[in-house]
Amino acid sequence: MNFDTGMDDYQKKKDLPIIPTGDISLDKLLLGGFQKELMYLVYGPKAIITDILLRTCVNAQIILGSQNQSNTSKDVKVAYIDGSNRFNPYTVSKYAASQRLSPRKVLENILITRAFTWEQMVEILQNKITQLENIEMVIVAGITQLFEYDKAGYEGLLKAIDGIKQLLSKTAPLIILTGPKEKYSQFKPKGGKIIQHFGNVLVMINEDERKVSYRLIQHPAMPEKQLLRKKHKNPKKRSDVSNAKLDEWL
Repeated sequence: MNFDTGMDDYQKKKDLPIIPTGDISLDKLLLGGFQKELMYLVYGPKAIITDILLRTCVNAQIILGSQNQSNTSKDVKVAYIDGSNRFNPYTVSKYAASQRLSPRKVLENILITRAFTWEQMVEILQNKITQLENIEMVIVAGITQLFEYDKAGYEGLLKAIDGIKQLLSKTAPLIILTGPKEKYSQFKPKGGKIIQHFGNVLVMINEDERKVSYRLIQHPAMPEKQLLRKKHKNPKKRSDVSNAKLDEWL
């Protein structure tokens, strides 16, 4: 067994690809975005977090797709486990087109499964994701959205986490978990200490009428910090992409 120097370890981590989140404030907080070999837990408002996840799916195609010796783009498979039921192919297609990517190709590279009950979420994470191969990134949107506060709920959460650990030991993809905040807490994620202690990086997002706050609670290489983003008083009305045909983007 050989030992590496501290500089070797630093250089290795420094050279790992960083995937922009598409959210300027969050990218600034994380010094660029999501980094491979780290596991993220982002919790807060579903609407903001969903937008971050959909943009990250597209950005992963650009960043990870170019990480090969032949200098040719490759398909980047993303597993998207949707416990919030907010995945929107129209939004993905629109953002992919804005990045000059093929919306059809991006959507084909995103493997989606949905959970409508807590039991389904546990089953997917404990047994299904370990069967995945050649996956570069795993997103679990709303991992504790359907979590139930009882003995079976906590046992299920431990089983789900064990399934994620098995996947990590097998393929080591970038893993991004998201969820809501604890109902009666200003700081804790739903699921308590079990889910809180599982991630390498913890980010809490809060929103009110005037601002959105991004707080880095835990990171192996960065101190705790917070950024604020003011909301526009009269935001521009967004075009409703839900009325557009998906064929227009494909």
